[in-house]
Amino acid sequence: MIDRRPIVGVMGSHEKEWEEFSVPVGKLIADHDYHLLTGAGAGVMTSVAKSFTDVEDRAGLSIGVVPTVDYDGNLVPREKYPNPYIEIPILTPLDIKAQKAAMPFSRNFVNVMTSHALVILPGEHGTRDEASLGIQFKKPMILFGPEKSFERFPEQATRVEDIDEVREFLEKVTAKIRMDSENE
Repeated sequence: MIDRRPIVGVMGSHEKEWEEFSVPVGKLIADHDYHLLTGAGAGVMTSVAKSFTDVEDRAGLSIGVVPTVDYDGNLVPREKYPNPYIEIPILTPLDIKAQKAAMPFSRNFVNVMTSHALVILPGEHGTRDEASLGIQFKKPMILFGPEKSFERFPEQATRVEDIDEVREFLEKVTAKIRMDSENE
């Protein structure tokens, strides 16, 4: 029997780590033995992956979707991606992020579609695009961070500032995945 663990995608700023939110999320995901999926870069992606991999004896893995080209088609320098806390890098021929939300050839699509649930931390247009894609593809999603940092995000997404609400959300969403896996 294959042990299919839920994959929780964490999306957020590539510039700012938002440690007060990313660190508890990484630990929470590790403590529940989920897999973590990020865009493998800096900022939130590094902070959440570090806190995830710092948890000893966890069962989940840190997965990173790695871009290989920038907007101009040039190769992304290998020292930028993946960050040092990615255990399974998935190299793609995809852009760093979509130039516009409807662009299907970006890793934002891979990040969202691969994840069973999304935890969205504060970020800019790429993170907003991932939240919009989450809604488009009907992915269970929660926005975690200060309310004002999500002013320009889709209104449909639930916003919380308490890690316990994130835990409750993930436990509810992943219960079905775990049951389906046990019944195979």
